[in-house]
Amino acid sequence: MVLELHVWGPAFDLPSIDGQCLATIYYLRKALGVPGKEWVLVRSGEPRVSPFRELPALKDEETWVAGFGNIVSYLRDVSDGQWDLDRRLSDTQRADCAAFSSFVESRGQPLLDLSLYVSSDNYFSTTRPALAQILPWPNSWVLPHHLRERAKKRTEHLGLSSLDLDNAQEDQKDDVGLSAHIPKSLRKPKQTVTSLLGRSMQKNKFRLDAITAEFLEPIASMLGGGKFLLACQESSLDCLVLGYLALMQRPQMPHAWIRDSLRSRYASLGRWAEDLTLQVFAESTVKITLVSQSHTDRSIIQVLQSAVEVCIGSMPVIGAGYTVSEISPGDEQGLARYKRKQARLARLQRRRDLYLQTLASAIAATGLVGWLWYKGVRLLPSRAAKGRTFGQAGSLFGLN
Repeated sequence: MVLELHVWGPAFDLPSIDGQCLATIYYLRKALGVPGKEWVLVRSGEPRVSPFRELPALKDEETWVAGFGNIVSYLRDVSDGQWDLDRRLSDTQRADCAAFSSFVESRGQPLLDLSLYVSSDNYFSTTRPALAQILPWPNSWVLPHHLRERAKKRTEHLGLSSLDLDNAQEDQKDDVGLSAHIPKSLRKPKQTVTSLLGRSMQKNKFRLDAITAEFLEPIASMLGGGKFLLACQESSLDCLVLGYLALMQRPQMPHAWIRDSLRSRYASLGRWAEDLTLQVFAESTVKITLVSQSHTDRSIIQVLQSAVEVCIGSMPVIGAGYTVSEISPGDEQGLARYKRKQARLARLQRRRDLYLQTLASAIAATGLVGWLWYKGVRLLPSRAAKGRTFGQAGSLFGLN
């Protein structure tokens, strides 16, 4: 039995562009050792590889598990605790680990979304080109926009949408409407893209610093001057925190307020994260880690199916029924709950196939009808228009 860990592809000198993927890679390296014997790492730009349509995803023969927390739980269950990094934690430490893991995911992911996706300057100069390198066509066209829209929704409650250039331009249009009756000599000069982004960053600087401090302060306090967060060795919390901090520090972005905080106010935490990142995700380590990599040529049908699935997933009503989320464990314990989950996944996959077949049939039928109509119109004999005749008088004067 060789486990397959499917993750988003590499970026910024890291083995993945996703925080949870980095955390999962770190966890498996510590729990199962170097890839090759017990597990392999598969870089992917195609989330369709998993029935959950999300990464990271762990495949164990016919069983799929998605998400860092679910993968950690699965490894603990299938190994009877042997692959559990938290097995030596006390009850109090386990409670702290669960609480802080929830905190990191709920606060760290929106902060990362603001930095990588919501900020227009960071997105178009750094994130978008990185995604284009790891995503196959047509995902490189449609998925970045889809990922950015999801990030915007996850950060709506923070009230920092003005980091997005589109919203900044909407604000500018409102200002133009209000200043329409002001004499030209008294109007402000026209805003450029750079000035719009600069004004947005200045406007939101205090808010961004506060949100960053809310995330980093508890982690820095927990670490103190120690080497690990909870005990004398790595836990799942160390893996999760490093996954997010590595992605907050490494990218070279125009607006790197998180990295600046880690180098100034939280310098001790920043050094801890940077040293551990070099140790776990060093270039030589990455070369050893990337044992397996998906480079298969895709057919036209697979390309079209991928594009259609992204479109369906973005639809407000149909997308909710089409997308699969993690299934509640229910009353079963151990491996029984994973078997029940796979049975339900099979039913959901049949529903997906029905959606795709229905949509593909409708598109094909519409195209066929349109083609037949076009060919039919071209092949029909042209009928001469009947004009008015004026008999012999019309012939005499040339009117017929």
